[in-house]
Amino acid sequence: MIQVSNIERFATHDGPGIRTTIFLKGCTLHCPWCANPETWSIQPVLLHDASKCIQCRRCETICPNHAITFPFTWKQDLCSDCRKCEDICLAEAISFSGRKMEIADLAAEVCKDWDYYEQSHGGVTISGGEPFTQFEAFLALLKACKAAGLHVAVETTGNFTQEKLLQALPYIDCFLMDCKHLDADKLAAVTGGNLALIQANFAYLSKHCPDKVIVRMPVIPRFNEDCCKDVIDYAKSLHFKEVHLLPFHTMGKSKWHQMQKDFHYEKDAMMDKESLLPYVDYGKARGIHVQIGG
Repeated sequence: MIQVSNIERFATHDGPGIRTTIFLKGCTLHCPWCANPETWSIQPVLLHDASKCIQCRRCETICPNHAITFPFTWKQDLCSDCRKCEDICLAEAISFSGRKMEIADLAAEVCKDWDYYEQSHGGVTISGGEPFTQFEAFLALLKACKAAGLHVAVETTGNFTQEKLLQALPYIDCFLMDCKHLDADKLAAVTGGNLALIQANFAYLSKHCPDKVIVRMPVIPRFNEDCCKDVIDYAKSLHFKEVHLLPFHTMGKSKWHQMQKDFHYEKDAMMDKESLLPYVDYGKARGIHVQIGG
């Protein structure tokens, strides 16, 4: 079994061609700009849309473990995932992120769009969260996808041991791998990431299969927006050929609100893609294809 947050069909920004993107639960990082904070926990997470809630409090009344109180608060440690609150909510203000799926069922779901993959040279992308967090189940999913003949891309932070990389590598065709910052202290303080682990994995992939790697950098205000050239130069030093600069956006803001969490970039505007265009020429002069967006 594997904990899945969402399945997105007909995705076009997570690898080549038309793809199905599987968002797995669990992440070892805590990036304050994250568009999918509901994936951090491996366990199911309740989302409460206050704009829909009519304050009937039926959810509070029906909860057998008193995990819900008003003003609306959900205590994950008390929740048994019975989802009675979701079922009784007439306003559809409550939903859950996370469901257990059998590996075979998940692979079969992905294969429904086989014709589209074949015509577009697409496949499946496994994202998260951090896919390597549920490692044994993730590895089984990789094997099932490759057994079905699928092109497999993995969107990853790189924040895992090299032992896990070596086990997964034979079943992965493309790594969409983050390089968020090259300052170890800043990376650790803001995201919880371990730069030594990440760079060790980059170095191994550089030595053994550089053509499998696309370096991705989320460009974030006041965190790394002045580091784009450094990341492009780092990619070149490792003989990678492609870097994607992902402009900061706020499309996940509502999820933070629905989880009763403060969004740290509440007052920041979406980043203009045009502001990153100069880096396309910077990369070109160094033999690196720089793409703005995924």
